[in-house]
Amino acid sequence: MFGRAAFLVWWTVSSVAALELGQKCLTPVGEPGECIPFRECQPLIDIYNKPVPTPDDTRFLTESRCGMLERKTLVCCTVSSKKSSLPESPHCGLQVADRVIGGQPTEIDEFPWTALIEFEKPDGSFGFHCGGSLINERYIVTAAHCIKSIPRGWKVHRVRLGEWDLTTANDCQNDFCSHAPIDLDVEQIVVHNNYDPKDQSNANDIALIRFTRQVRYSQTVRPICLPWSASLRSRDHVGQPSWAAGWGKTETATASEKKLKVAMNVTSLQDCAPAYRRGGILLKATHMCAGGVRGKDTCSGDSGGPLMRQITGAWYLIGVVSFGPQKCGTAGIPGVYTNVADFVDWIQDNIY
Repeated sequence: MFGRAAFLVWWTVSSVAALELGQKCLTPVGEPGECIPFRECQPLIDIYNKPVPTPDDTRFLTESRCGMLERKTLVCCTVSSKKSSLPESPHCGLQVADRVIGGQPTEIDEFPWTALIEFEKPDGSFGFHCGGSLINERYIVTAAHCIKSIPRGWKVHRVRLGEWDLTTANDCQNDFCSHAPIDLDVEQIVVHNNYDPKDQSNANDIALIRFTRQVRYSQTVRPICLPWSASLRSRDHVGQPSWAAGWGKTETATASEKKLKVAMNVTSLQDCAPAYRRGGILLKATHMCAGGVRGKDTCSGDSGGPLMRQITGAWYLIGVVSFGPQKCGTAGIPGVYTNVADFVDWIQDNIY
């Protein structure tokens, strides 16, 4: 009988009928399942960790294999056994190559979770006017105001992933060419039920968009991590560097042709709130502020797009672009974001 280490090596390199991450499958006993990373399937981990596995155990593990993803084994795991339908580090928040970031334009494969929301307008035209962040194979997170506070007659048409340069069909940079962007039809939109378009503070400014099909991950299409753990939910980001990325589009701004990024420090609500209180806007604990430096603001990103931090090697979505001063990049007035840590349970409860 194989030892566990030897078995794992053999198991990883042996041939298997290849499915892709997230595809439906049947377990060796005929139960419906999903093809997911081995480390996310607790029942199979329990079998693997047995001190003395039986031949039937070994056979069950072998027959559970369904594919490979970046040299990692995928297994057919019963749907009810999945730890979560949202990925956790190290299966999210990764770029193929992290670079020293300087300057405004992004590299072609930077922030591969950034999404564009395309709207259909009453005159029959289409345009990208909001952003979002990919969180798994079927969903992006965006801002509720991108759904509920848009011009009359507009409606969400599609979501685009894997985009970099809006002027080209296929993007190339430094001898690397990406696949064409993916346009995904919308199956369902869930807006937080406590979001009120008439509320000037834009409290609960968060929404989910579900695609009609699963997306296949690639070098330019990957999910960002959400702050699941208690330590991440309670982490104080004040004074820490964060990044926003997008195409410089809000409902009123003009577009950048290429995806941009902007670095900003997170600021405390205590320091941020007075500037908005003067305008009659009361910020809440579910808000987050960042920026306040002249010329650096989320006018360089999309409404609904991500505010991100890299923590222990993975990128986490800490904020969703919500609103800011009338003149973007006004010194002393940070932009306001939805604090994602306060909404991770809502996100989990509203996906399927």
